[in-house]
Amino acid sequence: MGGLHCGMSQKVKLAERIVYASKATRIARASRLGIVVSAILTFLIFAISYYGQVVGNFTFSVDRLAQNAFITLYDDAEIKNYSSRLIAARVDNADGMTGLCGTEFSYFPIGHEVCIPSDEEIGSVDGSNNGASYIAYTFYVENAGDLVVDLNATVNIISASKGAEEALRVRVIFDGQSTTYAKPQSPKGESPGELEPLTEAFYSIDKVMYQEFNGFLPKDVIKVTIIIWYEGEDADHTINLWGGGVKLDMQFSIGRVYTEDETA
Repeated sequence: MGGLHCGMSQKVKLAERIVYASKATRIARASRLGIVVSAILTFLIFAISYYGQVVGNFTFSVDRLAQNAFITLYDDAEIKNYSSRLIAARVDNADGMTGLCGTEFSYFPIGHEVCIPSDEEIGSVDGSNNGASYIAYTFYVENAGDLVVDLNATVNIISASKGAEEALRVRVIFDGQSTTYAKPQSPKGESPGELEPLTEAFYSIDKVMYQEFNGFLPKDVIKVTIIIWYEGEDADHTINLWGGGVKLDMQFSIGRVYTEDETA
C-alpha cells in the first residue's frame, strides 16, 4: 500500500507539473499575443481625431517681403503655376504611423501598412501625396526675381491641444536632405529629455524647424517635401491624446537682400 501510495503521489505531482507547464505556456503565448496586439492597437487611437479637423489643410506661404523679391512657390515642376501660397490636403484618419520600421525601435518590418514610405517614394510625386494617416506634400521654392537674398524657412506650431505635439513627427526634405523633427522625450519616455530615436529636437516652443538658405540666387530652386504623422512608437502616443491635435504651417521669409555692389 505504501508503494502504491508513493507511486500515486508521484503521478499526481507529475500531472500537476504538466498542468502548470501547460498553463505557463498558454500564459506566455497570451503575453506574446498581448504585446503584438498592443503594438498594433497603439496605432489606432486617433481614429476619430481632432488632427484631421485641426491640422486640416497645411499651408505653405511666402511673406510680403519675400513676395516683393519674387520668391515664389509651385507644386508642379513642369507647369510652374507660381503662387505665394499653397495648401496641402488634410487627412481625415489620423491613426498612428511610424518612421521607425525595420529598426531596433519598432516591432514593425519595412513595408508594413503602418510604416511611413521612403523619402524617395513620397518625394516622387509633386503636390499632395497623402497616405490614409499622414500628410505628404512636395513643392518648389524659386527665386523668380533678379535679387540675391538670404531665405529663411520655418515650420510653425500655430496651436496644439491635449499634448498631441508630444507624439508629432515632422519630416522636412530639402533637395533630398531629410531631417525628422520631434519634441524631446517626455517623462513617459525611456530617457526623458533625450532626443526621440532618429530625430532632431523642435527648434523652439513654437517652431518645429528653422533653416537658412544664404545667397539664394535668381533662378535658384529648392525642392521641398513635408511629411507629418503621429508616431505610434512614441511613449506619448496613448489614449490620453484622444481628441487632441496640432495645427502647423510653413513660411518662407527674407533675412537679407544683397545690393548690386555686394553681388558684383
